[in-house]
Amino acid sequence: MGLALYWGIMKRQILRLAASLLIAAAARDAGAKIAFTGYGNALVTADSQFKLRGPAAALGATPEGNLVSRGFRLDAVGLFATTKVSEDADFLVDLTFRNIGSTVGQTRIQYAYLDAALPWWDLRVHAGRVTIPFNYYNTRRFYPFQRVELSAPFYAGSILGLPIADAGAVLMRRFDLSDGWGLDARAYAVNGYGSVTGSTGALRSPNLPGGLALSANLGAGNNNKDIALGGQVAVSRVGAGEVGASYYRGAWDRENRRILQLAGAHAYWTPGEFDLLAEYLHIHASGDEGMAPSLRSTSWVTHGAFVTASHPLFRVGGRRVVGWGHFENYHTGRASGGSGREVLRSYSGGLNMAANENLTLKVEALYLYYVIPTATQSIILDGRLVQAAVVITF
Repeated sequence: MGLALYWGIMKRQILRLAASLLIAAAARDAGAKIAFTGYGNALVTADSQFKLRGPAAALGATPEGNLVSRGFRLDAVGLFATTKVSEDADFLVDLTFRNIGSTVGQTRIQYAYLDAALPWWDLRVHAGRVTIPFNYYNTRRFYPFQRVELSAPFYAGSILGLPIADAGAVLMRRFDLSDGWGLDARAYAVNGYGSVTGSTGALRSPNLPGGLALSANLGAGNNNKDIALGGQVAVSRVGAGEVGASYYRGAWDRENRRILQLAGAHAYWTPGEFDLLAEYLHIHASGDEGMAPSLRSTSWVTHGAFVTASHPLFRVGGRRVVGWGHFENYHTGRASGGSGREVLRSYSGGLNMAANENLTLKVEALYLYYVIPTATQSIILDGRLVQAAVVITF
């Protein structure tokens, strides 16, 4: 019954999406076609043991003590649709179902935008709900089938939120350099991060669940009269790698006075079969009353980075098995300095094997240490996770 209900909901969403695209395409050209692709990510949690300590007021309904879990879940199913609008313009949509059990816990349109060439200076534009070009992972490795790792970096995925997508536009141009190298320049304007629902003064709040996530506060609805602006420059060459820097700036409160700034840098290197990606992140927020009781300041900064490396190790039945390792380290404190900091460290590693062109098997082991300051005592979460996944693309 639960599976039937899930498929019923999913079919209705797919039909609505298909109908809207078909109507748009039919109005333009009776011969237009829509291309559908997608993926599924099924997870097995073999062992999850974490210890949680902290004040009851901050933990909410989450019990203090040992948190142990095992089981199976369908983490996400995604459907991509593309239709050609003109000779050099396409419309793209990603419909993603998450937290799938007897019902679908969350249905997202990750992106829905027009990708078109402009008639000036070799420019291209993405307009609609777009993934903003911030660092490398956000637009190139967000999906499970794009990466060798099973899980995205914890801070970027659970706190900052991936993908960072919003309503707006991205303007792009590539400048060709010598020997196959090129400079990609991207500028964007989106509605931007807004304050927590029901609050006008809190961007983050040290309570569980969800209060710490910036990702819960980024929406297509315009929070204020300000537009968030940013951009990215990156030098890249196919088969060699990429180096780039990214920026975001916008007011996050309804009064248009409190500013959130993000700065990032990334380096991607692919010598031979080795693959190395490093990303740095710096956040500066002002006027955040949500973090003020724990950090004793309404202005705070975050800085940190992650590194992921992978390389083929051996073969099983003629199939290449890739080993990978990951480390990340982030700190958040008040802008003026001092004690009382949010600290996140995680170490993970695992194996990845493509059974065929549509099926990838993954296994991962992770250790996480996370300290969240509060007004009384810190919330401390630490423990380990072992899980496996089957990623299907179609």
